[in-house]
Amino acid sequence: MSVETPLWVPSAKQVAEAPLTAFMAEVSARAGRAFSSYAELHAWSVDEREAFWDLVWDFCGIVGDKGGRVLVDGDKMPGAAFFPDARLNFAENLLRGSGSGEAIVFRGEGKVERRLSWDELAALVSKLQQLFVSLGVTTGD
Repeated sequence: MSVETPLWVPSAKQVAEAPLTAFMAEVSARAGRAFSSYAELHAWSVDEREAFWDLVWDFCGIVGDKGGRVLVDGDKMPGAAFFPDARLNFAENLLRGSGSGEAIVFRGEGKVERRLSWDELAALVSKLQQLFVSLGVTTGD
């Protein structure tokens, strides 16, 4: 095996159904130009940082208020601020799933394993939220 031989190559069907492929199509539509490769998308994301991150927010369906600014000091890495005026509930965005599908799979040392469905996770988070309310925890704590 040569160093240039990939260990795995996705099938055409896997590429067509990949979230990145859908994202590239959305970027192409919004930017008004076709992106035929990841390299082209990457180059655009570096050249048009604000447009890229604005689209990431929308494409990912983030729940919240994006605020008026997408990127501040984008030429400073580190030091750039993304969505500095945004307001969102992080837990709300993480817990949007529901049903019996796996939300968390834990595998620990000693072969310990635990799985939580979206519904089980929501029930546990609800119990924790109720505890916080009973303790007087409020926004900003």
